[in-house]
Amino acid sequence: MPKHFEAKEKEIIYERLLEEGRKSWGRYGIKRTNIQELCSAVGISKGSFYSFFDSKELLLLEILETSEEQIKSILIEVTLSHEGSGKERFIHALREVFRETRNHPWLLTLMKNQGEYEQFLRKLPGERVKAHMEVDDEDTEKFLQLLGVEIKDEEIKTVSAALRGIFLLLLHEQEIGEEQMEPVIQLLVEGLAERVFGRESDD
Repeated sequence: MPKHFEAKEKEIIYERLLEEGRKSWGRYGIKRTNIQELCSAVGISKGSFYSFFDSKELLLLEILETSEEQIKSILIEVTLSHEGSGKERFIHALREVFRETRNHPWLLTLMKNQGEYEQFLRKLPGERVKAHMEVDDEDTEKFLQLLGVEIKDEEIKTVSAALRGIFLLLLHEQEIGEEQMEPVIQLLVEGLAERVFGRESDD
């Protein structure tokens, strides 16, 4: 029978599960991340794990979403603190987020093995996958509104997908070349800014 935990104890265990899950994900990948090993590292029984998460995949999704929230917070902070036109702030903020994402190499392992990624998605409840993708579009809309841009829903989805595409280039740094990576991202971000803001909005 799973042990009963007090509220403060549950909070500590929850955070430790996220921490150990993040370490294991970065070291071994999704498939080889093991619930029993996570529980041993945290000091709880395997049965107690299910008091926190219904599956390993939901734990990993929580880790992914927590990290994405941290990166998005940086995006908003940089956008608000940087001076310049909307287009300039857009470009600067995305460059900073790009640098921050590179500091989370474990995050990129999710997409490197396409088969593992697809299996990961299949094991998640469909409504959770849908909700996760919708949050991306909502956050893109909030980011653009912060910069004074109002665009249609379909255009928001296009911009959101373009942003995902740009950052997925991090998976191909070896093919692109480490020295060329930032200039390539800069070029693509500037092109997207041109689409969103037009040519004369920063004059």
